[in-house]
Amino acid sequence: MDKIYSAAELRLAKNHARYALMTMYFFAGFTFATLFSRMPALKIIYDFNFTGLGLMELSMSIGGLLIMPVCSNLANRYGSKNLTAMGFIVATLFALIPIMPSKYLLFPICMAYGMFVSLFDIAINGNSILVEKAYKRSILSKFHAIYYVGTLTGALVAILFLTFNIPTWAHFLTASACIFTELTLLRRFMIRERPKKNPTDKKFRLLFPKGILLLIAFFALFSRVIEGVVSTWSTTYMNEVITLPQNLAPVGLAVYASFMAIGRFMGDIVRSRYSETYILVVCSVITIIGLGMFASAASFGDAAFGISVVALFITGLGMSCVVPIIYSQAGSQPDVTPGAGIAMVNTISGTGFLFGPFMIANIADAFGLRVSFIYVWTLSIAMGILATILYKLKMRNDK
Repeated sequence: MDKIYSAAELRLAKNHARYALMTMYFFAGFTFATLFSRMPALKIIYDFNFTGLGLMELSMSIGGLLIMPVCSNLANRYGSKNLTAMGFIVATLFALIPIMPSKYLLFPICMAYGMFVSLFDIAINGNSILVEKAYKRSILSKFHAIYYVGTLTGALVAILFLTFNIPTWAHFLTASACIFTELTLLRRFMIRERPKKNPTDKKFRLLFPKGILLLIAFFALFSRVIEGVVSTWSTTYMNEVITLPQNLAPVGLAVYASFMAIGRFMGDIVRSRYSETYILVVCSVITIIGLGMFASAASFGDAAFGISVVALFITGLGMSCVVPIIYSQAGSQPDVTPGAGIAMVNTISGTGFLFGPFMIANIADAFGLRVSFIYVWTLSIAMGILATILYKLKMRNDK
């Protein structure tokens, strides 16, 4: 028989769950910034060219893609709270990235890292939707805003560590210790959902999106390529193309992350006033402008630094509301748990990390990093076209 809780106990429980998740999002962003702020250093440690860096990211993407078809089954069977235990494995693998004795041993570590990051991502996003439902109002954008506050913090800490010549391995170990600590202290406060899947069904099935989830998945595909490439390559771009020194190169990621956070803090207000498909169209247009400026910034000589910074904050604002809307839509579909809905969308959109960063790396080696961002800009146009289609379909269905 279920225990009956008082209103005060329920309010305290959902507040604890909310703040626990906010902390997890923060350190997820912090870890992300740590990794990609140190990309120029990893390029030196493993004697990579751009393609080598791309292969490293590709390994992570392949790992995430391989695990994605069964993520929805795992989310249904074990629940998002239990799946957050994968974060401990993420922290362990993260600490190993800069200290592998060979680049050939690095790639399988990166593949495993990508697998468990995907599971952890599904877990915290699925639990976030449960908390949003408990509050009975839109708060998902704020969780994703906190992620970029963590990214901004991670980029600023990276600048500090680089300035004081803190070794890369020590930097990664610090981030891993933070993940272990926050998971140990906070996992118990998360909401435990009741899985919808019949517990007597022991067979794993590959679940793929259909209907509206399929449309959402393909929009997510383009947006994830863009967000992933800008986040992972902006530091290298600022170092190699804008010619900032290595300790200042993360300033681009910091600017991008700060405006992603601002946009996402405002996202719930925007979502309450406008339809989500309309917001996706506007976000796409802003992103097209920002990426166009960023791709051409190096052509402006002495003004290149200023233009690239402005371009990154415009791009950050444009991309800021996209992911919360995608996850909100995917996690609110009937007959699937929030984690399962997100996992099915990620089955398609996760492939974006396969041809995104790796394509950037190959174009950069062949034609230069400046040219490679033109490819990203064309994807923003494709994202805008798909957003317009979704908006028109929504208008037609509302009539």
